[in-house]
Amino acid sequence: MRPEEVARVWDVGAVRAVAPLGGGSINGAFRVWAEAGTFHLRVYRSTEQARVEREHAAIALAVEAGLPTPPPLVTRAGGTVGRSGAALAALFPVAPGAPVARGSLTPAHAAALGAFLADLHDRLPSSAPFDVPGLGVSSVGRAIERLERVRSALLALPRPDEVDGWALERTGQRLAYLGASPSPDYPPAFPSRFLHGDYHDGNVFFGGTRPTALIDWEQTRRAPRAWEVVRCLHLSLGLNPALGEPFLGAYRARLSLPAGELADGAAFYALVQERNVWTYESVYLEGNPGPRMFIRPPYVPSGKAWAESGLA
Repeated sequence: MRPEEVARVWDVGAVRAVAPLGGGSINGAFRVWAEAGTFHLRVYRSTEQARVEREHAAIALAVEAGLPTPPPLVTRAGGTVGRSGAALAALFPVAPGAPVARGSLTPAHAAALGAFLADLHDRLPSSAPFDVPGLGVSSVGRAIERLERVRSALLALPRPDEVDGWALERTGQRLAYLGASPSPDYPPAFPSRFLHGDYHDGNVFFGGTRPTALIDWEQTRRAPRAWEVVRCLHLSLGLNPALGEPFLGAYRARLSLPAGELADGAAFYALVQERNVWTYESVYLEGNPGPRMFIRPPYVPSGKAWAESGLA
């Protein structure tokens, strides 16, 4: 998006520069330097305006609950959704602090992530005054069908690189697992509620070891809160007990989380992950290179990884 386009859509005065930022797995991210200050420009990959508006409604709900999340600026035309050519876009204040690289997270950071998530669950209402999708789970047959399409696309690559090789290996391993010993369907025993949906270290900004902001509400959904706890333990902390135990201790110091509820969330998370094909479809069928960062060997079924972690 050119500087004059930003100034035409948002009332931020003269725009001196717009520069791309790395790290986004789905949407385009840019830093904007304008007369009114420094901003974060998000250019959405999705063309569904209702989805973007739902994210902005979730942010408004979080701000109302007292959570530190930057709200989108209102455009000159009204509303918070702008356009960059044919793409939807939004402009945000720059969040205070910065993410901590995953490999640099310490037990203190992990405890802060746990306490911050508990505060999030405590402050957010359990339901939202707008439509929020539930967390769906593919059938085994549908997951196999989708993985077969990914494998065909991988085999057709003219010059596969190392990541493509990992993707092909993991796709084959997942197909073998789903064909031989898939987990049975598992309806969670605990109720679903309104959640951020993508809570992990990349979306939490820190000042030192203190969380200062939470960004990216595009994946908000209804699911059991323990699913979100286990998801962060897995994605951010690698189910490492040295980090997971401080995380859970800090969460439980803020909110009660019985072992049975955590185990139920872990079982549901394992089922969802076992049948989740989004990363591979996004990269190899939809042409989005961002999620390539998540493709790493080896493939370990989530239920097995959780059991081996000893976290409870």
